Amino acid sequence: MESAQAEACAEAERWCAAQLDAIGTEIRGAAALGPLMAALIDDWCETQRTLAFARREGQVMAMRDERHAAACAKWDALWMSFWQEVCDRLGLSDVATLTAWVFDGASSLHLLRWRRPVDRAGLSELCDGWANWVDGRVADPSPWFEMARRDALALILPSPPEDETAHAIAVAAAATVAQRGVTGLTHRAVAAEAGLTLGVVSYKFRTSADLLKAAFDAIYRRLAPQEGEAPRPSGSGLARPTLGRADLLGTEELSAAAARDPDLQAFAAQLRYLRGESSGRAMQRQLGPDIVMSPIENAIASALMGGRVRAYVAGGRAQDPDPVDGDFGPLLTRFARR
Repeated sequence: MESAQAEACAEAERWCAAQLDAIGTEIRGAAALGPLMAALIDDWCETQRTLAFARREGQVMAMRDERHAAACAKWDALWMSFWQEVCDRLGLSDVATLTAWVFDGASSLHLLRWRRPVDRAGLSELCDGWANWVDGRVADPSPWFEMARRDALALILPSPPEDETAHAIAVAAAATVAQRGVTGLTHRAVAAEAGLTLGVVSYKFRTSADLLKAAFDAIYRRLAPQEGEAPRPSGSGLARPTLGRADLLGTEELSAAAARDPDLQAFAAQLRYLRGESSGRAMQRQLGPDIVMSPIENAIASALMGGRVRAYVAGGRAQDPDPVDGDFGPLLTRFARR
């Protein structure tokens, strides 16, 4: 596995070098960042899809076992070096690390395929919005992203009546995915995790696909409360706990499954277009109350913070580092200048 990661990272390094040769050094300014970033993300996720998945697998390996952190660090160093060079050429050196995090978060989401033209247009709007942030301005209107978001909302099935047993099984399925990956999700493993009999689990969720969707739904609802959904009362046994490393691992595993399996397209759409409200609120606290976080702003914040958290966790650091530790200083300074 380590040798495969090393080979994939070396191949990615060659891709980065080819992109830098093609970019040249003539163009400068924040306005140039958005189109370039969108083109690079799209090329990476489409023409280098195998390498993009290898990168994700390396991150998950490092999150699970710190012995893989060194291999993951080589990937991190590659992307930091690449985006530092890109941002240096554009005259945006101070936001290179932040841009690398946005690239990581946005490329993770762009691996999730739904409707190709709309996905590509929404990616452009997200990257242009990040370029606006770098310029100290909010994002422009994002009609493609907002249309996709409305359509993704329509794919959400109504929640079934509360069922304590089914909920316990779904939570156990999510925990099993976090611990063992999607390939380790079996009825027997979930029964052991939930402390239930195999017969009860098989009765509630008859097929492996049903079990996977239950796990997906459990993790997704922890990440993104549904519109109109009231928080579950504490003490009910159904309260939404604080997100942790297991949620991050489960999300990474299920995102990879949704990116690979056409049968999970509806979940891919939800993950891609409906996340970000919590990240948006956190970022608004950084940028100030005068900034109104639109759906595309929330998506930018999700990409930025998602890339940041993955970098910290895969690097063996805290899962949720203090957001006022100076990481966002260059961005805040740019907004303060406007």
